[in-house]
Amino acid sequence: MTKQNQTITVNRLPAKTWNWLKMNETVIGMPRIDGSIAIKQSVAEAGQAEAEAEQLRMAQQTDWDKITTGMGEAMDQPSETDVAWDTELLTIPEHADCGEPYVYRFSYQSGQHAYNRLHIYAGAHSRAKVILLCESGETGGMISAIQTKVYAGEGAKVELYVVQTMNAEAVCLHDVGVSCEKDAAVKEVQLELGGAEVYTGTLFELSGEESTAELVSGYLGTGRQKIDMNYVARHRGKKTKSNMQISGILKNEAKKLLRGTIDFVHGCVGAKGDEKEDVLLVGDNMVNQTIPLILCAEEDVEGNHGASIGKLDENMLFYAATRGIPQEEAQRLLTLAKIEAINSQIPSEEVRGAVDTYLKEQCI
Repeated sequence: MTKQNQTITVNRLPAKTWNWLKMNETVIGMPRIDGSIAIKQSVAEAGQAEAEAEQLRMAQQTDWDKITTGMGEAMDQPSETDVAWDTELLTIPEHADCGEPYVYRFSYQSGQHAYNRLHIYAGAHSRAKVILLCESGETGGMISAIQTKVYAGEGAKVELYVVQTMNAEAVCLHDVGVSCEKDAAVKEVQLELGGAEVYTGTLFELSGEESTAELVSGYLGTGRQKIDMNYVARHRGKKTKSNMQISGILKNEAKKLLRGTIDFVHGCVGAKGDEKEDVLLVGDNMVNQTIPLILCAEEDVEGNHGASIGKLDENMLFYAATRGIPQEEAQRLLTLAKIEAINSQIPSEEVRGAVDTYLKEQCI
């Protein structure tokens, strides 16, 4: 990072665990933010331009401050600066079915410290897919700070894809907050591949009855990279469901801290939450920390969590060797397979191609 002028606290657990472990929250230094980055957009056919006047008015009057995020309130204004932030408002009209995804492309230059907000308002019974691609040049320090808030009206279905392929000097802060009304469903797919320091968090607020949240998160930690994550599924409505699946690879001296919380609030009768992490360790010098947490203030609920941590299967490596594949190449192929399993879910050939290009350039 460049010269720091303040510190902020992010990724705070909803309830503290053992303080001596120093895993309840993270304090990071923040330099001055220069403003917002100009983004390139590819807009789906049925969208902002066709948003009905009433829908647009409702989106503009939504109290976005009440939608809390995974990284916490510090991300509402992460830098002490007079520079104004740009807020992009995406309005999906009621019953609209946006077949093609909205694509927002954030391309950063060396020395650029930018903060952007994106508010997504999905009207009742609408369908939409939104992709955020964060990329940069091969060298140079920079900060990518993005806060995304999603309001899903009754019966709305929203898919959010966050893909990060920044260089090895970048600092990334990617913050998401989701609010779901009755029968709404929000799915987030996240792929964090680059950066020197990565801080990310998502909070799903399942207020509406039978609303659902799904998270598929993948990460690749290499070199001396630091990855810090905080995912929360908060169940308030009856018969709500959440499923958080996190999968990652740690190599070299990378360090990762994951906080995964299922929070059953009093009144969420019949709610069900699942959370699972699968970590692949390649080497011996990495640091892997995980906090799976269930908070329960309601009796009639079901919560499951767990973690699978291990190295590459020796039998698989042996089989590859018998086929003439060196161990290093076998490790690379297995690593790529885990990333590709998530990359293949992204509904954009262009973005999937950007991920493939990045991996080739990084010799992964």
